[in-house]
Amino acid sequence: MAHRVPQYFFVRLLFASIFLPVPVNRAHELSCQPEGKVTSISGSGIPGFRDGHGVKSHFSYPAGVAVSSDGSVYVADSGNNRIRRVSSKGHVTWIAGSGLAGFSNDKLLRAEFNRPQGIVTTPTGLIFVADTLNHRIRLVSLHEGLVSTYAGSGIATYRDAPVATQACIRGPVGLAYHSFTGDLFISDTDSRIRVVRQVGIVETVLNGAGIAGYLDATGIRAMFNRPSHMTLNEDESILYIADRANNRIRQVDLPTMTVTTITDFESPSQDAGTLAWNESFPPESQRGIHFDEPFGIAFYTEPANVVEDAKKLYPKRASVLLVSELRSHRLRRLVLVGDVSGSGEAGSASFMYAGSYNAVSGHVDELGPASMFHSPSGISVVPGTDGGVAFVADAGNHMIRRVEKELPTQLYISVNSNLHPNTFEDVDEYSLGNGNMAVSHGYYSINGPPNNETSHAFGFVSYSDEAHVLTMCAYPSLEYFVIFKGPIHVIISDVFHQVKGNVYISWKGTGPEDERAETFRLKHRGCTNPSAPNYNAWAIHDDGSCVHGTRVVFEVNSNGQWASYQLEGPGFYYGDIVGPANEGDYPEDADGHIIGFTAWPQVIYTGI
Repeated sequence: MAHRVPQYFFVRLLFASIFLPVPVNRAHELSCQPEGKVTSISGSGIPGFRDGHGVKSHFSYPAGVAVSSDGSVYVADSGNNRIRRVSSKGHVTWIAGSGLAGFSNDKLLRAEFNRPQGIVTTPTGLIFVADTLNHRIRLVSLHEGLVSTYAGSGIATYRDAPVATQACIRGPVGLAYHSFTGDLFISDTDSRIRVVRQVGIVETVLNGAGIAGYLDATGIRAMFNRPSHMTLNEDESILYIADRANNRIRQVDLPTMTVTTITDFESPSQDAGTLAWNESFPPESQRGIHFDEPFGIAFYTEPANVVEDAKKLYPKRASVLLVSELRSHRLRRLVLVGDVSGSGEAGSASFMYAGSYNAVSGHVDELGPASMFHSPSGISVVPGTDGGVAFVADAGNHMIRRVEKELPTQLYISVNSNLHPNTFEDVDEYSLGNGNMAVSHGYYSINGPPNNETSHAFGFVSYSDEAHVLTMCAYPSLEYFVIFKGPIHVIISDVFHQVKGNVYISWKGTGPEDERAETFRLKHRGCTNPSAPNYNAWAIHDDGSCVHGTRVVFEVNSNGQWASYQLEGPGFYYGDIVGPANEGDYPEDADGHIIGFTAWPQVIYTGI
């Protein structure tokens, strides 16, 4: 009888698992992709205006964000007609705009905006704002304490001009500042791309006719349809534009002003998210990169994922765009140059990064497709983090969200039958087939959290000589649940063929009733101090994240009467009674209690 060795890997697609045959010797080529871990840092989710710390503050339809060199996040709070600042510690303050919808150049808090959207900062600390319904570009100088008009006459029409404030810029939306030349690029609602030169000239550089359409061409012949936010690459030689109504990302070579569309291939499915296609030629349905109203866009570079034998062929760093999709409520990670599939070939590819995999709006702080946004708008990446931290203006949730990159680990799952060919007569409850096949004498299932459709794998073992080899993408912050049953041998590790590395589970069942169910997490960096509140039992290297507490002494003394007290905090409760001294005793013999415990920052304790 021929040796049967079916091999599969499993990828996510909505609620179903897809079984794609792949040779064992290529299983290690599957390329896992990072996902974004989303947390809400500012805004209560209720539209309104209030400064404060974290979620105690209120925003109203924030549209644009920009991160400065000191880590502050500047927000175009469109519904409040204000410019706000979120400090690196999460405190929200109002820095410009009176809150009244109107136009006024004045001191910071007396100036007026009307639905500001795009916002950028300069290396010198200036802030440019696309004041959309005032049809102007405003300049906010925190040093001088003033808001002024940088460009635009306020008339909702089209006109270039040698003096910036005489030009007409209808409904500016996106901004990109060229720090080398001082040029400020603007996208307007006439579907044009304009530029304010440092000398004060306003000119149209793309789509001179202002006709909404689609055409890759050079200079004013190129066409766009409602372009929104923009960003520049590392050396500021390429301008990337989220072409919203064309559902495309366009790139502009600034020396030649040549416009092209970024197109290559997507991951196996727009909904599959974390797995890269590992064939050299994807099927027809996967060709091209499709977006759903791209709106916010940010550029960064990250280490290229290049296989060992191809390191000399491609850049050591890959160019990446992070794109927010307004209508599908998602963030996409668009890798422009790099080995995105693990095949050793360079190319571009788009992957799900955060937000609902089935394009549903909502509010959930979680990893990757388990998180939810509501009309994510502007997006900005913290400089120097390799895209590790980004901030998103979550307009429909009236919040600012923080998205931190989480790197995956490839898990290798080896499943072999542990049933001897001559023992089938002892397995009465199973139906027998021809030769040495039983109908499913073994079963295995490896699953991520129920609210995160990350890779799931399961299967049945039917032959005594059967073996399965699977690859799964796993993430440090997630917990995985496994269940095995029957005479099978299962090994889960993060290395191929267990040459070296971590083995998470090695289980061998010998009979049909043998069963094992448990949870596990990746062995990763984290807090290794068992007394810390953020202790990670799976951490193998301390990353310095342990929260350090403060020793607190709580003293209670009777003042001559009976009394009770309670002290409560997370995982901590203490209560007792204190009374006066007995008759004939000295007053100092009255009850006195001293309780010592470790208190943790940002934790609320209650005393009664």
